[in-house]
Amino acid sequence: MDIVKFEFLKLLKKSRGWLGPILVFVLIMIAYPLTVEISDIQLSQSFFSILWIAALLVMMLATEDIFLEDFNDGSLEQNAISQKSLPLIIGSKIFVYWLVIGVPISILGSIFCIGITNQSNFSIQILPVLLVSTYIFMNVFSFGNALSLTKGSVLGTLVTLPLLLPLLIILGKVVIAINFNLNYYGFLFLLLGILSIIIIIIPMIISYIIRAHLE
Repeated sequence: MDIVKFEFLKLLKKSRGWLGPILVFVLIMIAYPLTVEISDIQLSQSFFSILWIAALLVMMLATEDIFLEDFNDGSLEQNAISQKSLPLIIGSKIFVYWLVIGVPISILGSIFCIGITNQSNFSIQILPVLLVSTYIFMNVFSFGNALSLTKGSVLGTLVTLPLLLPLLIILGKVVIAINFNLNYYGFLFLLLGILSIIIIIIPMIISYIIRAHLE
């Protein structure tokens, strides 16, 4: 709990690190209906595609330097050689970033869903999907940025984006199920299953990668 509190206060001090991605998300959501001349029905049908892409891009932006500052100031090295669990510290950092950035984006996305689709039930149904998917995005992009810690973020992006294609396909199936009033809970439980595996494996892999960078 102390690790989460420390990472939370540390992130809040870097307003650019969390406020910027949220503002980018809001800008995309506002700009899309204003710049595309299509009917309201077409707009509501294409909204979810823009929502997933915007969430993915913003999570990628938010994790761009998630470990870089700690790497440069020696904090990662201290954590690596200390008796503290490095995977736990990394998992806590990712969780805090999701809590400060991913949760507000998910809530904002569900609010924009009401405004564009005029369907309040869509908003209620899409919120848990957004919460889970943004957490998955955050973990996967954190893995990519750990890979490219000393080589720039482009390499991490090239590695991680193909890994997220199956997730985007599942999210597309979720939208189809919601649009046709079908049971989408199977897809939600599938996402939760993926997340439960990722939040255990990704911090362990990242800790191994960071130790390799420090050697």
